[in-house]
Formats: sequence, structure tokens, C-alpha cells
Amino acid sequence: MKSATALTRRAVVLATAATLAGPGLVLAQSPAAAAAEENPARSQAFVFERALRGAVELGGQQLAKRALVLAPEFLLSTEEATVRGVRLGGYGFYFDVQVPDIQSTMIVLDMMAARQRRGGPSQPVSDMSAVEDEAMTASPAFDADREYSSFVRQALTDAMLDSSGVLTIGPNDRLTVAVSGIERRGPNPLYRSESGKLMMTIIGADLVDLRQGRITRDEARARVVVETF
Repeated sequence: MKSATALTRRAVVLATAATLAGPGLVLAQSPAAAAAEENPARSQAFVFERALRGAVELGGQQLAKRALVLAPEFLLSTEEATVRGVRLGGYGFYFDVQVPDIQSTMIVLDMMAARQRRGGPSQPVSDMSAVEDEAMTASPAFDADREYSSFVRQALTDAMLDSSGVLTIGPNDRLTVAVSGIERRGPNPLYRSESGKLMMTIIGADLVDLRQGRITRDEARARVVVETF
């Protein structure tokens, strides 16, 4: 049997090692991990922000496929959506999504559609000269701006229903996704050129009902309240 002195000495060594290891573990912890421990809602919002950015990208991909038949040279903006989320006490989660527009490519698309209707050759994408008279000619079969908005809105709604499980949302909480174009600042820092917002909101109880099978996906989609601001 080991002596009491040996056991005591071993206990002191173990206690000392634990004391020395403790600070080391804290120092090795990343700032992001520390922030997540202090504010788990921020970590949850960060994950959902990525899901919303992916939804906007998916909407753009769907538009590109739709445009492929009409205008193979159609190029969608490669600008990434800007997404910021926050948890509000007594409310739930609010996410602001700024979607890149396709205005720069719509001129080319409209020009090519007009030429195709007249049976003329397609204009190279890089050649933007002498197209002012055709720039505003819209294709009756393909409204790129409207379809882009529809694809993005549908993809964001799907993200709200499918990916919001990462968020801690109580039955009485709300999840709101506010969608607008990317904010462009002019030379005056006090002036902001900001488009209207599409506000999509669903309450936590409806999300719980969907996940537990008490309502269908179509019913959950119908419960998303849509407003403009």
C-alpha cells in the first residue's frame, strides 16, 4: 500500500498540473469560439446568414438557367449578397438581406432579345456601342428582373423553413428576413440611396408545427407574412 505521503504528493502534482493547464486552454481558445460561448445567438445568426447568402446565389443560378435558352451570353452579376442578422430581445431574429441587382446585364439581354425578334445577328456582350435605342426594349417572354425577384424570394422562403432550425426561436418569437437591393452610397455620406424592403416574417410556433408534422410545407409557406416597407 502506498504511503499517505506519496498519495499526498501525487495529489499536489495533479492539482498543480490542472492549475497550469487551465489558463493554457483558455489562451488556446479562438476569439470566435469565445464569442460564441458568450453570445450563442450571434453564432446561430452567423450560420443562418450563410444559408441566406446561399439562397440568393441559388436564385441567381435559377435565373441563369432560365435565360440560357433566350440569351446564352447572359451574365449574372457576381456580386455577393450582403446579409446581417441580429437577435432582438422580446422579438426574435431579424435579418437584413441586400441582394445584388442585374441591371448591368439586363441591357445586354434586352438588346439581344430585340435583335433575335428581328432576326438579326446577336451583338457581342463586350460591344455596348450604338445600343441606346434598344437598351430599354424588354422581352415579352422573359422579364429578367421580375423572375430574378421571384426566384430569390422563393429561395429565401425555403431557407426560412428549412434552415432556421439553427436558430433558437421560441413559439412566440418571430423570424423576419428583410430583402432589398444593395445599398449604394453617394458622395454625400449623409445621403443613402436605399430601395424599398420586402419583409417576410414567420412566427416560431409555425416553424415548430412544420418540423413536427402538424402542418404541411405549403401551409407553412402560406403563413409567412409578406409586407413591403
